[in-house]
Amino acid sequence: MTIGFRIPGAAGKKPLAELAQWAADNGFGAIDIGRPDEQAVEAVGKAGLEVGTFDLGGTGQLLSPDAEARQAAAQRIGEQAKRAQDQGLTRAFGVLLPPNGGQSRGQSFLNWREGWPAASEALAGAGVAFCLEGWPGGGPNYPALGVTPETVRAMLAVDAEKGAGALKLNYDPSHLARIGVDPLRFLSEFGAHVRHAHGKDTAFDASRLYETGNLGASLPGDVPGSAAKNQPGFGEGWWRYCIPGDGVVNWAQVAAGLSQYGFDGVISVELEDARYNGSWEGEQQGLRRSRAHLGQFWG
Repeated sequence: MTIGFRIPGAAGKKPLAELAQWAADNGFGAIDIGRPDEQAVEAVGKAGLEVGTFDLGGTGQLLSPDAEARQAAAQRIGEQAKRAQDQGLTRAFGVLLPPNGGQSRGQSFLNWREGWPAASEALAGAGVAFCLEGWPGGGPNYPALGVTPETVRAMLAVDAEKGAGALKLNYDPSHLARIGVDPLRFLSEFGAHVRHAHGKDTAFDASRLYETGNLGASLPGDVPGSAAKNQPGFGEGWWRYCIPGDGVVNWAQVAAGLSQYGFDGVISVELEDARYNGSWEGEQQGLRRSRAHLGQFWG
């Protein structure tokens, strides 16, 4: 398996060729990119790295109640898949957020069930797997689809019955831990479908959890005693994302579980930790620390 990273904010301002060389010099073997762009793929390859994933655009429209919007989304996805095929890329990354953030997850599933088969055919025809990440989306509705075992199970069944097998998973244990789903049990059920992984962790604050429960702060920040004051970034007070090893995820067991299912792809550090993000200096430190921790279990 290879350790790579998804490009964080400050790092994204650097020329990709320069960033890729830094990655190679610091023991990384892959970088996730945005569009399946020829120049980006070339810059990564010249540094001796592989592309972990590319970002697949337009996926949210597959959840639209409008049949024409779903059809257009499938066509756009097919065009991206063809460009990726031309670049030798095989793993696309994305989340499924409905255009209307107030749409229920149940309705999103029903809409997606109609739109996905055409997209799956296009992706599979180009040899591209769609690695779905289970980020819940923003509050208060957390509308993303494919976040829980209930929905992942149903979606994989749809792809097997009506699609072409292009639906795969990005395994990110930080999201599972955050919403109360056991990451290791999830891996034991869905490990065979994992084609990409994220190296990110979740930490919980027991004091804040006592104040707000898992509902988060209720009072405006200017009200005395509000739990909304001084909340860390990349979190909701009672939880926050952090680098691997600083949270609750057992990475030794994650590595063993992925190996059990024959995973030999890329685990990409997704740096979302308020202690490191925001400057290139901080992001270098966060990426190096993440690489060091994951390197105990992956080469």
